[in-house]
Amino acid sequence: MIRFTLFGIPVEIQPWFWVILALLGSSFGQVGGTANEALSVALFVIAGAISILVHELGHAVTGQMFKARPFIVLHGFGGFAAFPGARFTRMQSFVVTAAGPLVQLILGAIVLAAWFFLPDLSEAFRSFVMDLAIVSLFWALLNLIPVFPLDGGQMMAAALGPQRRKLCLQLSIAVAVTASAALLLLKIGFMMPIFMLYFAYQNFQELKETHR
Repeated sequence: MIRFTLFGIPVEIQPWFWVILALLGSSFGQVGGTANEALSVALFVIAGAISILVHELGHAVTGQMFKARPFIVLHGFGGFAAFPGARFTRMQSFVVTAAGPLVQLILGAIVLAAWFFLPDLSEAFRSFVMDLAIVSLFWALLNLIPVFPLDGGQMMAAALGPQRRKLCLQLSIAVAVTASAALLLLKIGFMMPIFMLYFAYQNFQELKETHR
C-alpha cells in the first residue's frame, strides 16, 4: 500500500492497481520475458498510473474548489475520488464529474502532439509517450459513456436529477447492452463487453429495487 499527499489531497494506491496494469501492459501475461518486453510493461504501468491519477485529480481538485475535502484511491481496474461529507448541487456534481475525463483528454492530446512533434525521442520514451496518450484518451472516452457508475452515467444522473433516477437507470442499461454488443461486433477485446454487461446487471438490480 502506497500513501502520499498531492496538492493537499491524500492518495492511496493499492497493490492490485499495479498488478492489473502490469497484466494489461503484458497482454494479460503473454510476455516472452526479454528485457525489452519487461521495460515495455514497466513503461505502460507508469503511463497508466500517471494517466489515471491525473483523471482522479481532475475530480478531486475541482471538488476542492467547492469546499470539499477529497481523497483518492487507485485500485484494481481504476480508481475513485471520494468527497466525504460534501454536498454538491446538481451543477457542481456535474462539473466535478466532468473534470476527470476532461483533464485526461487534455493530457492525452498534449502527449499525442508531443509524440508527433518531437521525433528525436528515444524508442523507449516514444513508447512511453504513446502509451500515455492511448491510455489517457481511451480511459477518458470510455468514462464518458452514459452508463452508471462511469463518469458519463454520473453526469447523466446529475443532469436528469434524483426525481428521474428510474429513467437514468433504464437509459444506462440500454446503452451498456448496446455498447457491449458493438464492442463484440468490432472485436475490440472481451474485457470491456463483460464490464458493460456487468454494469447493465448492476443497474438492473437497482432498478428492481425502485419498484419495491
